Amino acid sequence: MMTEKGGTLLIAERGGALSQNLDFWVTEQGHRLKAVDNIKDLLMTLQSEKINVLVMDVRLPEDMGYEAISIIKGLDRKLPIIITADENNPEQESRIRQQGIFYYHVNSFGPDDLILAISNAMVRSSQ
Repeated sequence: MMTEKGGTLLIAERGGALSQNLDFWVTEQGHRLKAVDNIKDLLMTLQSEKINVLVMDVRLPEDMGYEAISIIKGLDRKLPIIITADENNPEQESRIRQQGIFYYHVNSFGPDDLILAISNAMVRSSQ
């Protein structure tokens, strides 16, 4: 069985700051980066392409809230989902973790934890 090197990282956020910050690292690791800025494009991409890891800003699915996670899991049960948030909100984090996400990242903690989580999620999704 031949496996291609690297996987596809989908970043769902408004503004594109995270995609710009991670672009070099993702490419250097041999992965592909796709970016979307709304929930409709996110769901369409998941239906049409093989995505290995999803990084989604907690504010992206504004009208769906936490339901978006269960919809995404309905499309791809094994997809590792990493949620990013600007501030540390323990109540929000707890509700999101109950959805069975892979990792919850607070942006102010810096990019190293996020990069480590993406690496671990890539390994898990390729098994």
